[in-house]
Amino acid sequence: MRDMNKLKEIYNKNISIMWGTPSKITCDFLDAYCENINDIPILREAKAIYNFWTKSFDVFVFPEDKICGFTKSNEVAGFNYGGGTWINLNIADEYINRENLSPEKEKIFRDKLQIIENHRYIVCREEDYTPEELKSVYANAATSTWFGGHMILDYETVLSVGLNGYEEKIKKHKNIYGKSKKDFYDALEIMLKAVKAVIYKFAKIVGDGLLDVPPKMREDLLYIAENPPDSFVQALQLVWILHVLNGSDSFGRFDFYLKPFFDDDIKSGVLTLEEAYDLIIDFWFKLDSVNAIQNMTIGGLDYNGNQIYSELTELCIKATSELGFKGPNLCLRITKDMPQYIWTAALDSIKSGIGLPALYNDELVTENLLNFGYDIKYARGYCFAGCSQLMIPGVCNFLNDIGMMNAAKIAEIALYDGFDPRTKKQVGLHTGTPEDIKSFDEVLTAYKKQLDYFCQVEIDIHEKEYKYRLEREGYAMRTLFIGDCIENGRNIFDGGARFNNIELEVIGITNTADHLYAIKKLVFDTKIISLPELAEILKSNWDDHEYLRKLALKCDKFGNDKPEVDEIRTDITSHIYAYFNNAKSSIGGIYIPGEVIFTAHDWCGAATGATADGRFAYTVLADSAGASQGLDMNGPTALMNSVLKLPTDKHLLTTTVTNIKFPVDIFKNETVMSKIQKLFEIFFNRGGMQLQVNVCDAETLRKAQKNPQEYASLIVRVGGYSDYFVNISKALQDEIIVRSEQKI
Repeated sequence: MRDMNKLKEIYNKNISIMWGTPSKITCDFLDAYCENINDIPILREAKAIYNFWTKSFDVFVFPEDKICGFTKSNEVAGFNYGGGTWINLNIADEYINRENLSPEKEKIFRDKLQIIENHRYIVCREEDYTPEELKSVYANAATSTWFGGHMILDYETVLSVGLNGYEEKIKKHKNIYGKSKKDFYDALEIMLKAVKAVIYKFAKIVGDGLLDVPPKMREDLLYIAENPPDSFVQALQLVWILHVLNGSDSFGRFDFYLKPFFDDDIKSGVLTLEEAYDLIIDFWFKLDSVNAIQNMTIGGLDYNGNQIYSELTELCIKATSELGFKGPNLCLRITKDMPQYIWTAALDSIKSGIGLPALYNDELVTENLLNFGYDIKYARGYCFAGCSQLMIPGVCNFLNDIGMMNAAKIAEIALYDGFDPRTKKQVGLHTGTPEDIKSFDEVLTAYKKQLDYFCQVEIDIHEKEYKYRLEREGYAMRTLFIGDCIENGRNIFDGGARFNNIELEVIGITNTADHLYAIKKLVFDTKIISLPELAEILKSNWDDHEYLRKLALKCDKFGNDKPEVDEIRTDITSHIYAYFNNAKSSIGGIYIPGEVIFTAHDWCGAATGATADGRFAYTVLADSAGASQGLDMNGPTALMNSVLKLPTDKHLLTTTVTNIKFPVDIFKNETVMSKIQKLFEIFFNRGGMQLQVNVCDAETLRKAQKNPQEYASLIVRVGGYSDYFVNISKALQDEIIVRSEQKI
């Protein structure tokens, strides 16, 4: 019987040893980058990474490891997929002091830093954008995250052909393209050598004989460096190393591509279920050490339409629940006839309070992909990345998480004739002052005109942003391991992948619907107040008008199955979704919107003034595609009925997240548990897209706010991912506390 607390103690000790081991400050990436500054970005980057990984990239293996391992460095500069090439100025200053550089050598060193600065991707360079675009950015209306996007390596192909299979593929297409693409394929060859070099580093540490690790570990490492894996442990090992080298991003369909290895080893007796579970537990420990959102999709169908649920799927859920870490960010694809043992495992994990797994409607997502022209293979093969964004694993660049549009801010701007009271700028179109507008239809028309304007601004910003990233960065690792970049001879940001789209998230649509309905009710239906008067009161943040604010709060809200406000929500949602789906991207494909909020409802809310639904200025917006926090008062069925009216079946979307919260006690009753499962099944059968479930109570969360050290392991579902409650901002903590607890 494994002692999980003892394992955690050992794991924490090993992590402490790793981080406590001094690392020399090094400049291997910096030096190679500058030495090859005239190369094309992907070649320059590959050479810099190779120099870094082969020299100063530290790797760690501990006696308790069943797979290896951990990595660490103290580099002055490097590369990360999120922001591209980076410089750590604090480490740079420390390097100058540690090395006691003379003034002349310090100047040479700082000149190198400037060379990188002059050639790397820089977030939001003002000279790249028009004055109109910049005003939108600073108003937080239509903007970018300036994030490089989540992507999923083609683990399925890597496990099938091995690293040497990629070597052969590169040589083949290098010969086909000849001199015209020599630098491109040279970069991929160097990148592949760098990956192998790291594997050999691990093998060398294991082979030194100083560690009491599994005897086959060195043999397995040497094997996967040159061959496709032929066992479950080898496959896990290769996936982990590639995952770490890819910046610890998303895993894709973890139980799908590992299932053949798992099944073969279990069937042949090479591996028992207990041993397989120990390997997964070890993998999960490694994963937790990264302290990042790492998406992992499980379940669903294979390419032929057969269910892939298995004991491996169950073990992934069980490990997530038993360890109680905030990740992996587990996404479970729900089919209509998903086995009961998977439902039981999922609900047992959810009731533990970690918010995992999140649940997804397999049939709906597949049908949406088919409706937008994707072949049945890829429609069935989808997964998620980042928090909860749609991907075609291993073969796509959807610039996941690059975009962020604030629908509530646009509603505020629309109320003031395109003027932003916070930045004091004319940010949007002139669509009429409050004095000019005489009906609710005119209010809605003005808002939709502003929406169209800002949707286009959003698109224009992203078209510039990704092209500028392509000019500056190589993304060699992702270009190497995402199909069909090798075959096309093109960088991942140059349309090299098989499928290309641009994904963005829209924040505050629920707030906007509630805001618009309150205007309709208070101004035009009951005529309690005029629109100019309401606009001034909102500008003053409800100052001296608490009675009116309470009337606004009493107006119907989305999430309570109220027809009028739900209709407004559906109308403006359709308008936004359709605009983006109809827009072509020059990288290929279309724009894909969604409502995966992450923590954006915090900082988007901080830029948005008071809204007519009773919300105070600069407070958090709705956390999802569901109701505003605490305003779904009619129970889970009403909340789900409202969400089911959204046009998720008519558009290609990242995801529409629906958060639902239950009290802890409700899951102690097996009869109620059965009812909850039935409720979820009905929601999905009627076309619901996604559910993420918090099981916690407000009292415990308030205690955690007051005594965070006593609740360090308390996990909550935020806006598409789970996190430790004490690690998120006070605003987000308060938002989660006021989410409505649902009763069955």
